[in-house]
Amino acid sequence: MSTPLQREAAVWQDIELLDSGDNEKCERYGDVVMVRPEPQALWAKAEADGGVWKRAWATYTRTGREGEWDIVRPLPPSWTVSWEDLTFRIRTTSFKHTGLFPEQASNWKYLRSVIKPGMKMLNLFGYTGGASLAAASAGAEVVHVDASKTAVTWVKENIELSGLASRTVRYITDDVMKFVAREVRRGNVYDCIVMDPPAFGRGPEGELWKFEEHLPELLALCGQILNKEHGYLLVNAYSLGYPALAVENLIRTSVPFAREFAAVELTLQETTSRAFELPTGIVIRASW
Repeated sequence: MSTPLQREAAVWQDIELLDSGDNEKCERYGDVVMVRPEPQALWAKAEADGGVWKRAWATYTRTGREGEWDIVRPLPPSWTVSWEDLTFRIRTTSFKHTGLFPEQASNWKYLRSVIKPGMKMLNLFGYTGGASLAAASAGAEVVHVDASKTAVTWVKENIELSGLASRTVRYITDDVMKFVAREVRRGNVYDCIVMDPPAFGRGPEGELWKFEEHLPELLALCGQILNKEHGYLLVNAYSLGYPALAVENLIRTSVPFAREFAAVELTLQETTSRAFELPTGIVIRASW
């Protein structure tokens, strides 16, 4: 029997989805208002006459794989936003990203509810470390893996900003598949694994990653290093077009000892009067 799809809107004070529509979104990160492309926003804007959109400091326009920012009001080189007691460094990048996926705060809240001090957590494709910060703040021993040196440096900044420098966090710049295969050979075991795999990517030495080709193998390897008595697995599928059921079935076959499943559509809710929710991807949370 499939798991009913739930919906969770992340809750922030420092970040707002001010409006969305016409394949764009208007957001506030701290004091900075930005407009970025959003292919999921098929509907019309709530404020078609401009409204909050006129407040934008910068608008991102894609020109191929990368793009450029049209700066209306000078942006700081970086600034910070906070979620609960965690602090994150924000920067604009040539790939439209800011160093943070705010919808993931729903997963951070979940991790804080299940992590116990001393648990070992592995964060794969960890990016700038939101899940790593959430788990470390709850007392977990964290291994953070990402192929990008820039991302790993960024998560170290976020750890410092959040006052977590004394917590046990290992930072690994490596190809995820290679790292997990080594962990299998070493016999290491984790109580929780979180992953946010891209549709396509490359490791530090050009290793190829394709979601549909490599996720089954990665999950099978993860099944060998998860604590089979009690544990958690979170698999994100960020705007990849795969239904939650496809990812859930893959987990059921790759991690057969998983017993409980939650399929969740992660969203951000507009602060407009209509309060539309913008879909941002799915996550399957498995536990046993």
